[in-house]
Amino acid sequence: MRIVRSALSIVYISVMVISMPDSRRNKRLVFAGGGHAHLYSLARTGKLVRRGFDVTLVDRSPYLYYSGMATGVISGVYAPDEHRIDLRRLVEEGGGKFVEGRITEIRAKSKELVLETGEEIRYDAASFCLGSEIPWDGLAEDETGVVRVKPIENTNEIRRRLLAFDGDRAPRVLVVGGGAAGCEVAANTLALLDRLGLEGDLTVVHEGESLLPSAPKRARAQILRSLRERGAKVLASTLVTHLGDGVARTDNGREIPYDLSVLSVGVSPPGVFRASGLPTGDNGGLWVDRHLRSIGDERLFGGGDCVSFRGEALPKLGVFAVRQGPVIFRNLQAVLRHEPLEEYRPQKRFLYVLNLGDGDGLAVYGPFAWRGKLAWKLKNRIDEKFVEEYR
Repeated sequence: MRIVRSALSIVYISVMVISMPDSRRNKRLVFAGGGHAHLYSLARTGKLVRRGFDVTLVDRSPYLYYSGMATGVISGVYAPDEHRIDLRRLVEEGGGKFVEGRITEIRAKSKELVLETGEEIRYDAASFCLGSEIPWDGLAEDETGVVRVKPIENTNEIRRRLLAFDGDRAPRVLVVGGGAAGCEVAANTLALLDRLGLEGDLTVVHEGESLLPSAPKRARAQILRSLRERGAKVLASTLVTHLGDGVARTDNGREIPYDLSVLSVGVSPPGVFRASGLPTGDNGGLWVDRHLRSIGDERLFGGGDCVSFRGEALPKLGVFAVRQGPVIFRNLQAVLRHEPLEEYRPQKRFLYVLNLGDGDGLAVYGPFAWRGKLAWKLKNRIDEKFVEEYR
């Protein structure tokens, strides 16, 4: 009789577990991508778990390479792992789960993320911080002399290739794109060549009329002066249409030979949002409202370069993603608790500092800009403090 009762109890408990309503189980929070806008939440995984949430991070790599220090790897200012944050450790030490993989589909109706392997990750609420890509279509299929600046850890590869060059002359380096990333890559490449005792043969090609087109006039003049003083050639109002066989071809008929070309142009969000039928901005980023919530699904949020904030792309600077972090942390919990959501307000003025590789920095704040060693020291202090916070 006791055996029968025990068996019935086991069956009863099993049925209860299987049929347990959603309201009785932990809510599943999934962070898609371990970018800057998610660091605040990932560092508080333990707090989320104690509040009754199951936390999962999905990313292609267990590490985040902090963008603010990445170009300094080229010049040797930083070691390759000095700007690396261990995402797996952040999540697992707090009681969460890390899944390594690339997301290829978002099934909003069934609340599932599908990975490249076919694995399905269920969620009750999810947030995306997938960064950006460079899907440039002017590259020859068999061209091996080109490195994209995204993902940002590719700066390690740029340095490796420059150090491995064994020709009887300085390597010919072509940087395609004159935004902040392209200018920092160019400046730090010149610094490395100088430390190697090589006269730099470096060209920056930019489609716009000037480098750093969104920066104030003084900043544009300062970056141009810094690069030219160190021997760089700058070609403005020039569009590179094809890279192949070690030659760049432009829209105005130029042919520019190179040993290494760095692509820092055409940066855009990954195509998974459009492919999954979610509303996007013109740039393909997930369209989010003032709460950083998708306008197509109330359980989806996002931040950083992969979103389109109220239909517009914010400047591709880490300072915006970092400020979005606390809002995402609070709103993911609020939406599952049916509480009011917090509003994200982008800062109108913000400080950013470019690493020029030679001990100088170029600081920009609103309409103001200044170049010098003090600017570099300020940047270095801010960046090292930020990385240390998550180690």
